[in-house]
Amino acid sequence: MNLAEYMKEELVFLNVKADNKTDLFKHIVDCMAEKKLIEKPAAFLDELIQRESKASTFIGRGIALPHTRTLCVNRPIIAFARLKFPISFSQNPNDTVQLVFLMGTPKGDPNTYLKILADLCTQLRNNEFRDELLQVGEQRQVLKLLSN
Repeated sequence: MNLAEYMKEELVFLNVKADNKTDLFKHIVDCMAEKKLIEKPAAFLDELIQRESKASTFIGRGIALPHTRTLCVNRPIIAFARLKFPISFSQNPNDTVQLVFLMGTPKGDPNTYLKILADLCTQLRNNEFRDELLQVGEQRQVLKLLSN
């Protein structure tokens, strides 16, 4: 699966400063709304926050995959954020995150949603891939990494 087809260069954020995950979500959702990539940004943000409150999307190794199946998008959309300073993503203060893939997928398309999550998890298990994400200097380099 080519994950880059669900991304746009303007949704790749490098060296983001955020105090917490809600601030990070707001920053990304505001950019999505500004680019008219989602409908009802307030509802989308609320869905992300509610999903995260049920169970943290922290998956280890400094990575989180916040996501929601929503009516606010017509097709899957993925944003990537690399944080300048890691933030906590769960009640355990040691569960810090520096790499975040935020996703919205259409509520009626669970298959694509699961394929995206599975493919991302597979790629993120690769130490070299994670190291490259931590070091890329340009947005288009992230898209190139995800298109391989």
